[in-house]
Amino acid sequence: MSGKSLCKGCVESVIVTEEVIEELIKEMEEQPNLIVSEEVYQERLTACEGCSSLQYGTTCAHSGCIVRYRAKFKNKSCPFAGKPKWEKVS
Repeated sequence: MSGKSLCKGCVESVIVTEEVIEELIKEMEEQPNLIVSEEVYQERLTACEGCSSLQYGTTCAHSGCIVRYRAKFKNKSCPFAGKPKWEKVS
């Protein structure tokens, strides 16, 4: 990863620890009606991992969201303007 951030407001203090990400995901999984299947989740993560807008290995430059968190939600889509890499799930 390059040292230059694509996000306007990102600084190193926005880097989130693995522990925090795991806690967020664990809390969300307590509401299974809101999250996508594991298969859809993995497909979304694969798309994000291959995206040049992934910052710090965790954060989307377009939304500022932690991708492993955002990708879990049925009602979220990829925020890549004009070329989303994944869509909402009904």
